[in-house]
Amino acid sequence: MIIVFVKIKDWLSKRAYLLFFLIISIWFMGFASYTSPLFYFDYSPDNNCFFTVGKALMHGILPYKDVFEQKGPYVYLIHGIASLFNGHSLLGMFPFEVLSLFLSMYIVYKIARMYTYQLAACAIAILMPLFQLFHPYYNYGDTVESLLFAAMLSLIYTLLKADRNQFVIARWDWTLQGFLVGLTFLMKYTLLGGWIIFYLAMFGYYVKKKMWPEISKLIGWSALGFAIAVGPWLIFFLATHSLGDFFHVYFYENMHIYMLSNNSVFAKFIESLTIYSSFLRQDPLIFLCGFLGYVYLLFSRSAFKSAWGKMLFVMMMVVNAAFIVYGYHSGQVYQYYELAFFPYLVIPGVFALINAIKRFDVKITEKNESMVLISRALLSFFLVLGVNDNILSSRIFPNNGSVTLNQTNKPQQPAQIEFGRIMRAQSKGRPTMLNYGSIDMGFYTTSGALPSTYYFQNYNIPHSKAPEILDSQLNVIKKHQVQWVVLNTPAGKKINKWNGSPTISGKIISGNINPGTKKIAKPLLKNYRVVTNHTQNFESANVTYWLLKRK
Repeated sequence: MIIVFVKIKDWLSKRAYLLFFLIISIWFMGFASYTSPLFYFDYSPDNNCFFTVGKALMHGILPYKDVFEQKGPYVYLIHGIASLFNGHSLLGMFPFEVLSLFLSMYIVYKIARMYTYQLAACAIAILMPLFQLFHPYYNYGDTVESLLFAAMLSLIYTLLKADRNQFVIARWDWTLQGFLVGLTFLMKYTLLGGWIIFYLAMFGYYVKKKMWPEISKLIGWSALGFAIAVGPWLIFFLATHSLGDFFHVYFYENMHIYMLSNNSVFAKFIESLTIYSSFLRQDPLIFLCGFLGYVYLLFSRSAFKSAWGKMLFVMMMVVNAAFIVYGYHSGQVYQYYELAFFPYLVIPGVFALINAIKRFDVKITEKNESMVLISRALLSFFLVLGVNDNILSSRIFPNNGSVTLNQTNKPQQPAQIEFGRIMRAQSKGRPTMLNYGSIDMGFYTTSGALPSTYYFQNYNIPHSKAPEILDSQLNVIKKHQVQWVVLNTPAGKKINKWNGSPTISGKIISGNINPGTKKIAKPLLKNYRVVTNHTQNFESANVTYWLLKRK
């Protein structure tokens, strides 16, 4: 019994760094993510949209078939699970955010551990959050790019292990990567660029080297992992007769309606590389870890031992970058897309630190490990605050601009929480509401309402490209089919005076402001009365939110 206890104690002591990583993940995410308890509310339109559809899924309302939304089903499942924890906020997503950062730190630790000793690898991993929480790419948090950050790092880790082992990859690694391909495929397939090149290149390499057993492992075990990820959803869509709706929305609509560029395939690829090149020059740290870091990796043997490994890493990086922004013009890319560039930026930084530790013979021992690791955590936290100032919109700073523009010392709540309480108090049972003209503003979240119409929100699509969206919403208002309507205007504009932007006709503008309310004011005010309004700042725009109740 004593021997067993000693072995358990020894096992735990060797893995104490995992608890340290977890504490750091909770600490850093608490200050960076809007899903944190330190924040009033997660204002992100996309995150609230995922939450609304996920909550609807938990109540038997099918994505793609019953409500229109174009992300992958795993996104809605995760948010649906979060809604079971708290149905009126995105607080339930906080553990998923923490898990994502924890796994990223763990994988960076595993990478560093291949080249240096354990305590040094821990110290290096502690600095990793700087890359994952880099604002504005990590904006509100809870993006698909952030949730899959660790998955992309794991692919690079698999490549680095393969490079050290004559590119023989274990069955478990192929199964895991197959699963992650399936997971990414059903979350956001534009993040698959690195995997596509990795699989094609490794298959070609094995054929060239006539490594037939390795080809069998690649295909068989990867297929198993992919089937584990995709199979349950295929069964679900078949059982609910919604497979056709899934294919139409997730693939056709994404590829035809959301794509901004009409250029040729080759021209779109060049556009993507132009955007990536511009990204690498936007910030000194990004330039240092990106462009200069990539050059350093190519001309040194610190990371990759073979020329094939270096070439494959570069190809994965380039195709990953191209896929992420494929079909977009420079200046029209949502910055949170570019967070998916950062896993490849981590690697030069990791090896720069490894080489510095070796060059200067840095020793971390049992005598100084506590001081070194805690000071490294404090330094990392300081660096994160330098690249992410989200905490300025938290409860630590009451009545900040994201909550209210009123000059008052009386504690205020943002429009989402204020309106949600009113709707819940004045509705019999679950409220019914419509978010008119903009992407989900969070009022479905706080009110507890479920989507009662296919187009429960608007999208970043011009009216001319998909007129059925706003036309359908107007029809709901004319028939007064919901009890509540929530919409927004720029601060100072009345509902019957807001025509929309004269330069971007029929499209949502900055601040998630809808494309105009004047044209619907007559039927709206005929069937609904204004209950209240609230003005606050959102994405550098002063926005007035309006709550209307059916007469």
